Amino acid sequence: MKYAAPTALLIALFAPLAVHSDSILAIAIYGFMAASLAVSFNLIFGFTGQLSLFHAASFGVSAYIVTILVTAFGWNFWLAVVPALAVVLILSLIVGTICFRFKLKEFYFAVVTMAFSEILRLVILNWNGITNGSLGITVVDRPSLWTPSGAVQISSGIAWYYLTLALLVIVYVVCQRILSSWIGRCLAAIRLNDQLGETLGIDVFKYKLLSFAVGSVLAGLVGAFYGFYSGFVEPHYLSISLGLDIIAMVLLGGVGSLIGPVIGAVILTALPHVIDLSAELRIGLYGSILIFVILVMPKGIVGLLGSRKNAA
Repeated sequence: MKYAAPTALLIALFAPLAVHSDSILAIAIYGFMAASLAVSFNLIFGFTGQLSLFHAASFGVSAYIVTILVTAFGWNFWLAVVPALAVVLILSLIVGTICFRFKLKEFYFAVVTMAFSEILRLVILNWNGITNGSLGITVVDRPSLWTPSGAVQISSGIAWYYLTLALLVIVYVVCQRILSSWIGRCLAAIRLNDQLGETLGIDVFKYKLLSFAVGSVLAGLVGAFYGFYSGFVEPHYLSISLGLDIIAMVLLGGVGSLIGPVIGAVILTALPHVIDLSAELRIGLYGSILIFVILVMPKGIVGLLGSRKNAA
């Protein structure tokens, strides 16, 4: 799996030359954004051992802030991203500090992060004057890129394809750099046994909080773009079901790797389009996949392929 990521990137770069379908491009764009969410979540879950249900809230809060600043106050998209990520960072530091100061783990950590996520969702749902409540906000504007010949609006499928691919690469590289550094070694020690890590002189609270904050900010970065591509933001962006979808992507692809969540996200994003399913049946399918993965291949697709390679 050493060359899996570079090979996949090379294929993705030239895929639009062979694919001339707007629907396939749209699936790929959503797949790239879902993969970015899954990779950033895996930094918290797979590499630090914290089952956070706050990830969808980070994604949704950022999507709303950027959308409101651009549509209601006329901000430039790229400038609006900065306060959105700042708010996500502050929220993640507050939630993380509460959880880690009380040394919440596993089930308790998941429940508390879910509670904070649900609080934010209810605030957005009921703050009708700003968020338009359950009706959501329609997004007409599109971000622009500066070129030597002037600003170019990102509106075509090809432009969004390469923009979201670049977003995935940024998220992937940031997580890779963190995990390959001494910070990554500290996170690995915490995942295995945080009490033993404390005896070795590792500041468990600091590194757990760092992982949680970085993963949440990266999720916020994805949220900033998501609404402007889909053309709509709604309270569902902060829902528990979205958080469970992200967990399913990571578990399917493989918790202990960086490329695994990308594989899981692409499969689960494309599957409902390959097999025409209603929302209810899709949730049932996701649940069945989760049960199958946990029982049959707990290390996900990447772990299964790696074990077969070693056996051969």
